[in-house]
Amino acid sequence: MKIMHIGDLHIGRTINQFSLLEDQREVLNQLINRIDEEQIDVLVIAGDIYDRSIPSKEAMQVYESFLLAVNIERKIPVLAVSGNHDGAERLGHAKSYFKNFRYYLSTAIEDGLNPVEIEGVNFYLIPYIEPAYARMYFQDEEIRTHQDTYQRIVELITEQLDQHKTNILVSHLFVAGGSETESERELVIGTVENVNRYLFDVFDYTLLGHLHTPDAIRDDKVFYSGSIMRYSFSEIGQRKGYRIIDLEHKNVLFKPLTYVRDLEVGKGTFDEAMALKLGVNPKAYLKLELTEMEAINEPMTKLKVIYPNLLELKPVINYRDNQIQSMDVTHLSHLELITHFYEEMTDQQLDEKQFETIKNLLGNGGESLEA
Repeated sequence: MKIMHIGDLHIGRTINQFSLLEDQREVLNQLINRIDEEQIDVLVIAGDIYDRSIPSKEAMQVYESFLLAVNIERKIPVLAVSGNHDGAERLGHAKSYFKNFRYYLSTAIEDGLNPVEIEGVNFYLIPYIEPAYARMYFQDEEIRTHQDTYQRIVELITEQLDQHKTNILVSHLFVAGGSETESERELVIGTVENVNRYLFDVFDYTLLGHLHTPDAIRDDKVFYSGSIMRYSFSEIGQRKGYRIIDLEHKNVLFKPLTYVRDLEVGKGTFDEAMALKLGVNPKAYLKLELTEMEAINEPMTKLKVIYPNLLELKPVINYRDNQIQSMDVTHLSHLELITHFYEEMTDQQLDEKQFETIKNLLGNGGESLEA
């Protein structure tokens, strides 16, 4: 069996009010092609299908088209869990009906307690669960953290786990030690959201979503797929793609995806940006951090002519460490005084042409102030 593991689709995502929906459609179409090329038997989606709990009609249409191509046209089983961005109840509408087409969607605790069996492999689908919800579900006031929540769920699964079969957990959570970016919204303070790695020892593989990099944790049995695209400028440099779990050959591989437009950051002066000297792709989704913009009117408008996908402009002001010093200038000539003042204000020396110009303007060679 070959399993494709993806997660954190965030369909409907925007960056600074710019919609990424068409880019997401292109990436999902690329995934469909990869499913054909890799001869995938099962697709796992580890949460955050949508970017909002109430997705737009357009976002739902993009996901529906992807599901139709994979699940209906190719008859590939799809196993998915809801993430913290998804509205679990809304997403889970008609999930009992979807099972008839082998689209298994888990949005509540009870959905994850019994396995979905496919060709002798047991998949346990545990959605993102808030401790408050688990506290009410189990009628246990001792449940306070995500660790408490998932430990209780895994304990129930362990009681009836068939150790003679391959057991795979799919979930959406934050394993302690994982690295996060700006895109993963903090829901709680401190480490209360973390879940310890040892909790998953009873499973042959654990396939996770929530952290947007596949390198968030290095482990032989616990894997993040990462998000399918970069969703913030803090994710530049991260690998983006999907994982293949080949149960026959017992290996797990990461496969990168390609993008027509990606996120880049350019740094330099405003004039360098206008002259295309920042070393960035002008068609990319850009964040520019520029100096020497103080006297520029409507810089965003001017820059967008050259960089049509400019999403963020950050002015950078070079602050000088100004220290108040006193000195006796009564003995200095006018020329010496001007030269000294220029050096103090600019940290540069007058060039030969500037020096000669000032000297000529003074007329008499720059007489002393005492003259």
